[in-house]
Amino acid sequence: MAVEFCSRLLDDLPDALIVADLKGNIQVWNKRAEVVFKITKADALEQNLDIIIPEHLRNAHWAGFHRAISADNTRFHGAPVRTKALLGDGSTAFMDMAFSLTHDECGHLVGVSAIARPVVSAI
Repeated sequence: MAVEFCSRLLDDLPDALIVADLKGNIQVWNKRAEVVFKITKADALEQNLDIIIPEHLRNAHWAGFHRAISADNTRFHGAPVRTKALLGDGSTAFMDMAFSLTHDECGHLVGVSAIARPVVSAI
């Protein structure tokens, strides 16, 4: 029951939640991520994060990803950063994304989490 509740809780979040393992393979993809990135959970799980990173940003992304893992700390300490994301339909969109590191119950680093929210232009 606790697992089912946690799954529903993650799916009810107002922002996209993405959790990747230390290799950059997606392990968690909530319902809002499906809407925001236009990629179904079935198509996202176990895929590399490159499915949402525009090609011209991949080198910088992976350098930061590996730096965060090596330091066990993120550069912006959970503060959101604006970046461009690749969507499932091939288009791109600006997102505000906040990153954190994910540890298991023993404190071992197991992955990287991101909360994403599309940037809505002001009228």
